[in-house]
Amino acid sequence: MDPEHASRVSVLATDFARMLSITEREAELIGIGAKYHDIGKISIPLSILQSPKPLTVVQQEMMQRHVEYGLSILSVYNSEEMDVAKTIIATHHERWDGTGYPNQLKGEEIPLAGRIVALCDVFDALSSERPYKSAWALGQVLDYIRYERGKAFDPELTDTFLNMICESALKGKAL
Repeated sequence: MDPEHASRVSVLATDFARMLSITEREAELIGIGAKYHDIGKISIPLSILQSPKPLTVVQQEMMQRHVEYGLSILSVYNSEEMDVAKTIIATHHERWDGTGYPNQLKGEEIPLAGRIVALCDVFDALSSERPYKSAWALGQVLDYIRYERGKAFDPELTDTFLNMICESALKGKAL
């Protein structure tokens, strides 16, 4: 698990959620829950997490189990914050077109919190350096997110997210 990534995704998800028609408390809960989105990765071997090479099919399957592991880790916690965190863990890898994992949820079957964190997670992952890749330029990241609009991401949320990022960039704010 990458604590810096989790923190950046949390801040971005909170800011993004605040732009939507939800309460401040709901936005705060999404931000809190976003911190835990990859907690299950503590159960994934570092050799996979830090691999500079593309993962094999078996390694990809193991990596996808971080969802299951994360839910298991948080299963002993019962609070409003942890319920949102569990929802995010369970759904941030679902795709709008139904081809995601672990349950192939489609469209609005994916809870809003999961759809929000999916965008924020991909944005941060692509714009940050990883063992297997350099950070992408902002334009490349935005082009990728635009391309995945209606495939990986909720189209309406994608439009709002892209507007938020572009406005922040124009104002010279750090993302």
